[in-house]
Amino acid sequence: MVYTILIMMGATLISFVLHKFFIMDNNVSMIYALAVVLVACVVPNYFYGVIASLISVIGVNYFFTTPFWALNFTMTGYPITFLIMLVTSIITNTLVIGYRERHKAVMEADKEKLRGNLLRAISHDLRTPLTTISGSSAALLEDHGRISSEDSKALLADIHDNAQWLIRMVENLLSVTRMQSGVSAVKKVPEFTEEVVANAVSQVRKRFPGRVISISVEDDPQDVPMDGTLIVQVIINLIENAIFHSGSTEPIHVSASIQETSALFSVRDHGCGVDVQRMERLIAGHIDSEHTGDSTRGMGIGLSLCSAIIKAHGGRIWAHNAEDGGAVFSFELPLE
Repeated sequence: MVYTILIMMGATLISFVLHKFFIMDNNVSMIYALAVVLVACVVPNYFYGVIASLISVIGVNYFFTTPFWALNFTMTGYPITFLIMLVTSIITNTLVIGYRERHKAVMEADKEKLRGNLLRAISHDLRTPLTTISGSSAALLEDHGRISSEDSKALLADIHDNAQWLIRMVENLLSVTRMQSGVSAVKKVPEFTEEVVANAVSQVRKRFPGRVISISVEDDPQDVPMDGTLIVQVIINLIENAIFHSGSTEPIHVSASIQETSALFSVRDHGCGVDVQRMERLIAGHIDSEHTGDSTRGMGIGLSLCSAIIKAHGGRIWAHNAEDGGAVFSFELPLE
């Protein structure tokens, strides 16, 4: 109600200025009509829109129609004029409110679609590691004492790797749901790009000691406003995607550089490349269950999380194929 009163008072003051200095009475009706639209946009309630429409009709009649400072609906043509103005204001308010409701319904439908896609992706992605864990553990229990120590160690290592992957996927899933629901707030503080990249790469090297990961950063240290923990998670997800999905054991290259208005981070592999259009859908959160399975498990959830974090920073993320082979995932963070 407060916003409605303030907007209508503002329209009245502007109308007084025009009426006093420019004597453009025809514009007064347009100003009040604009005020009705603003009320409908700011206050998501049909009742207040109708109130604003009534105030606009009464205001024009009382303040800006002869005799001034008095209500007069008896002059020739006035009742029809004001009736048309009232109906127009109410229709305008109804259309704006209807647009808001439709937009809200579309947003809710998109959220439900994302939830459904996440559930379908998870149902596919969990099947392979859980089956492996179940089968390996069953073999150890049933054939205990008859399996060689090397085979036992291999089965235990398989169980450990799949359990670790499940933990990371659940962490990503929880993070992306928090980011997209607005629960997790981004707290920006100046961070050195070199330290952030080094932190992410060191964590990946602990999990994959056999993989070669090179780093390229500018000699002059630069600090960028960011939530360092979240950006480290983004870089880790991109590196792990390259490890799991590139189909190559060639070195993975991580770089960071300062542009004019942003900091650019890139993760490049030397594998088979990516379907750029599909990557754009995954980054946008449209996780498709058609490509799930052991070869691509978790990619959609990981990229959706990366996208949510980068967007929360006011940046952007994209993917493309390098001219000499391999995929490049890049993201920018604004310097301000």
